[in-house]
Amino acid sequence: MEIKRAAIKKNAKLLIATTRPSPILVFLVYILIGLVLLYLSESISGETKMVQEMLLQYQAGNLEYVPEPPEFSGWACVLLIALSVMNYMLAVGTHIYSLEICQQRQGSFGNLFDGFGIFGKSLLLAILETIFIYLWTLLLIVPGIIAIYRYRMALYVMIDHPELGPLDCLRESKRLMTGHKWELFVLDLSFLGWFLLCLFPPASVWVEPYTRITYTNYYLALRDMPGSSFNTTV
Repeated sequence: MEIKRAAIKKNAKLLIATTRPSPILVFLVYILIGLVLLYLSESISGETKMVQEMLLQYQAGNLEYVPEPPEFSGWACVLLIALSVMNYMLAVGTHIYSLEICQQRQGSFGNLFDGFGIFGKSLLLAILETIFIYLWTLLLIVPGIIAIYRYRMALYVMIDHPELGPLDCLRESKRLMTGHKWELFVLDLSFLGWFLLCLFPPASVWVEPYTRITYTNYYLALRDMPGSSFNTTV
C-alpha cells in the first residue's frame, strides 16, 4: 500500500499552522539550544580558535599557513562526548514532540527534554544502529544506504512502544520499512530544495518542524497500515 506523500506533507503544514504552542517556536528553542551546544563544543575543542588564527594568517597574506590540530585534555574529550549526547537527546525530544502533536495530543516545550527519560535505551539504540549500518557499509556503499533506510523508523518505534528493547525496535523498523525504502527515499528527495535552503540559517526555523512532522506522519502511516502487527495503543 502506497503512502500519499502529498497528504502527509499537507497534514504537517496544517499542524504547524494550528498547533499551540507553535511547532515553529518549539523547534526554534531546539535550534537555539543546539547552537549553544555547538559553540561550547567548538570552544572546548579549540576549533574556534584554530579557525580564527587561520583566517588571520590568510588575511595577512600567508596563504601557505597550515593550522596545527588543536590539543585538548581527557576531560575535554569527556565534555565533548557529553555535549554530543545532550544534542542527541534533544533530537530525541523533537521526535517525542512530533509524535504527540501528530496523534492529536498536547505537545509542549518540555517534550524537548523528555528524551533524557529514555536516555539509556535511546543511546543504546543509536549505538547499535550505527554499528549495524557500519557493518553493512563494509560490504558496499549501497547495502549501507539500504541499512540506513531499514532502521529509519527505529527511534519512532521506541518512543511509541517503550516496552520494546533496542534490538526489538530495530527489527520492527526493518519490518515496517519492507517494501517502503524507495518510497521514503523519494520523500527525502522531495525535501532536497528545503534542505538546500537551510544553507540560509533562518530557514531552518520552518524546515526543521516541517520535515520532522512529515516524517512522523510517515511513521504513523506505516504503523497504522492494514495488517500491521502493531497495537497502536501505547
